[in-house]
Amino acid sequence: MFYTIHTKMNFSKKYCVLLCFLVLLARCFAQTPVTLFTKMPAAELRKDFAFMTDTLKKIHAGLYRYQQKRELNQKFDSCRNSIKDSMTLAGFYALTRFAVASIHDGHSNCRLPEDAMKNYMDSVKVFPAMVLFIHNKSYILCCKQNDSLSQTELLSIDGHDMDGVIKRLFNYIPSDGNIDSRKNWEMPEQFHLLYGSLYGFRDRFTIRYKTRKGEIHRAVLSAEHIKDILCAQPFPRPTRYLQLSFPSNGIALLSIRTFLDDFLHSTGENFAGFLDSAFRVLKERDISKLVIDIRSNQGGNDGNGWLLYSYLTDKPFLYYASKETVNEKFSSADHPELTLHQPQNNNYKGKVFVLENGRSFSGSAEFASIVKTNQRGIFIGEECGGAYEGNTSGSENMVALPHSGISIRIPLVKYIMAVMPVTAGDRGVIPDFIFYQGINDIAEYKDVQLSFALTVAGKNE
Repeated sequence: MFYTIHTKMNFSKKYCVLLCFLVLLARCFAQTPVTLFTKMPAAELRKDFAFMTDTLKKIHAGLYRYQQKRELNQKFDSCRNSIKDSMTLAGFYALTRFAVASIHDGHSNCRLPEDAMKNYMDSVKVFPAMVLFIHNKSYILCCKQNDSLSQTELLSIDGHDMDGVIKRLFNYIPSDGNIDSRKNWEMPEQFHLLYGSLYGFRDRFTIRYKTRKGEIHRAVLSAEHIKDILCAQPFPRPTRYLQLSFPSNGIALLSIRTFLDDFLHSTGENFAGFLDSAFRVLKERDISKLVIDIRSNQGGNDGNGWLLYSYLTDKPFLYYASKETVNEKFSSADHPELTLHQPQNNNYKGKVFVLENGRSFSGSAEFASIVKTNQRGIFIGEECGGAYEGNTSGSENMVALPHSGISIRIPLVKYIMAVMPVTAGDRGVIPDFIFYQGINDIAEYKDVQLSFALTVAGKNE
C-alpha cells in the first residue's frame, strides 16, 4: 500500500534499557497467533486496556498536552468500561486506536500483532479500490474491478455518506493537536482495515460516486484481497532526498524530503555537506528567491532542522525552548539543541518560500514553525502536519499488550519550540497560499502544487 517513513529520532541510552525490558516482557506474554476475527474474553481485554493506559500515564511525556488530565482519563475509563463482552481482535484494535488517537499526538499509534496483520493481508477481503483523501473528501485512485471508477469522487458506501465516514474514521487516526491535514495523508493506509473493523467486513459494496464531469452514478463491487487491489504507487520513495535545481530565472528549488540520516546514508547523501554546497551555489549565482520543498518530509534527526534554518538567518536563534520526559527536564549542557545557534557565514539573504503538505511532520514541522515565528518565509500548500508549538517524539518505546498482542508506540520526549505564542497553537503552520493537488493531478503525476509555488514566488517582489 502507501509507504511510510519514520519520524524524528533522538536516541537516549537510558531509554534503550527500558525498551529492551518491555520487549522481553512482550515475549514472555506471547500468545497463540490470532486473526482479526478471533474472539477474546472481556476480562483479558480489560487487563490489556488497563496495562496500556497505565503505561501511557507512566512514560508518555506529552499525554496531557492538548487536554486536561481529568478529561483524557475519563475517555480512557469510558473506553475500558465499554468492554463488557468478548470482542474480536479487530474490534479491540479499533478501541485501542480510538483511545490512542484521543491523546492528539501524531507520534503515538497502535499496531496489530504480526501474525494477525499477515492473516489480514493474505486472507481478508476488503473494499476493492485504492482510496485517497484530499481536504476531507475521498477519491478512488484506481479500481481494477471497474476501471471507470478511477479518479472519481467516492460519495457513499452501502448508504454511509463519506462525509460521515471520514469524520468517524478521523477519530481513529493519531495526529498532533487538532490537525486534519495529516489525517488525510495517513488515512489511505488505514482505510480498508478501519472501515471493515467499524462498518463490518462484507462480500459486496454498493457505492455512489461522482465522475469528472459531475455525474452521479451507482456501482456494485465485490470485496477483494489487498494484494489484488493495489495499483501504481502515487507517491514513490525518492531516489534522492536532497536536491537543488533552478526551475526558472532567479528562482532556486531546494527539495528536502527527509531529515533522517539513516535514509540519507542509504542513498549516499550527507545533510551537512549538501547544505554547505547548495548555499555556496546560491550565493555564487546570486539567487534572489528560494523555494524550500518539505512536502512529505516526516522528520528525522533533531540537528538537521536547526542546521537548515542556520542558513536562512543572519542572527543567533533558539530552536527548542525545552525538552523533557515525565521524570526529567533536559539542560543545554546535556543537549546542544537547546543552546543558542549561530547563523552560517554564507547564510541566504533572499526571499524564502516554504512548500508544505499534511505529511510535513515532526522535524520538518519544527523547521516550519521556526521559519514562521521569525517571519522568514512565505508558506504555500497545505497546513503542516505537525503542531506549531512542538511535539512529543524523540526516543520511543513499543509496548506489546500481553493478551491481544497489539503493540503501542509511545514517544518519550516532549519538545517545546522556541516560538511566539499564537491563538491556534494546536494546529500546524497554515499556508499564506493554500493549494491542494487534485485526484487527477496525483494519478497523472502532475505536480501542480509545485508549479503553483513557483508561480507565487515568481510574482512576489
